[in-house]
Amino acid sequence: MLRTPAFEAFIAPARVYPAFWRIVVATITGFAVYMMGAAIVLWFGIKPLARIFPELEGMDAFMLLYANGSSPGQMALILATFIPMGLAAFAMAAWHWRGPLTVFGPPQGFARNFFIAIAILAAANVIFFIVEQVIGTADYVPNLAFGTWAKHLIWAIPLLFIQTTSEELVFRGYFQQQLAARFNNPIIWMVMPSLLFGLGHYDDTIDPILALLIVFATTLFGVIAADLTRVTGNLAAAMGLHFANNFVALLLVGVPGELSGLALYHAPFTMEDTSILINYIVLDIAVLLLIWAVTRRMLR
Repeated sequence: MLRTPAFEAFIAPARVYPAFWRIVVATITGFAVYMMGAAIVLWFGIKPLARIFPELEGMDAFMLLYANGSSPGQMALILATFIPMGLAAFAMAAWHWRGPLTVFGPPQGFARNFFIAIAILAAANVIFFIVEQVIGTADYVPNLAFGTWAKHLIWAIPLLFIQTTSEELVFRGYFQQQLAARFNNPIIWMVMPSLLFGLGHYDDTIDPILALLIVFATTLFGVIAADLTRVTGNLAAAMGLHFANNFVALLLVGVPGELSGLALYHAPFTMEDTSILINYIVLDIAVLLLIWAVTRRMLR
């Protein structure tokens, strides 16, 4: 049964005012709030942050858009642009006369679901790292000194939490709730928001096959997060999975030049190494499916 009792409780607030015109207007509103808010963060955030991060000196918002997050200061600003995305989700819900907390879902089991998802993904990555060390395929390149990296975590972890939570609020929160309240077909309320999430990761500057594979992988991640939300009845598991995944990708081992300014290590390849990346993404998809199976079992 796709619509579990927990999921019915999750979408109950969305059923009160489910009109499709509200979804359309809310989407336009949310997009405007996010774009204007992100522009404000970029435009007015560079100057004060340049006092902390000298590498931002002389940069403007346009330059930052093409800098790919290659330094801690750039990453601080990029992650901060997701604050208005979270606010956008609340603004969208307001068109249905809903309070901000309704987007998260019922609080029962919230902390448990969140930390179970984090623990499972963390365990999977530890096992993956050990296997890499045993078979000798890992050759990570140090990026930041450990002490410097640890100091950055004081502000990087809260901003990363905001980034991942904001995306969950929009795609697995607002859109999944409101579309499920309006339509019965799971392709509409489960797959379509995930595809939109995946398309947001499309990069037209890299190999087209690799770009489409990344879209597929992120869409699959969205479907898995949507399924965990369906099963548990709140965003906690999806938030935990997303946070842990991005912690590894952005703060532990990053691809050089690709939002890697805060990574402790860099991978021994770049986005131009298409064949290597395709192999890694295929492997990541297999690991993600395993994580999904284990997480669903643990959350029962």
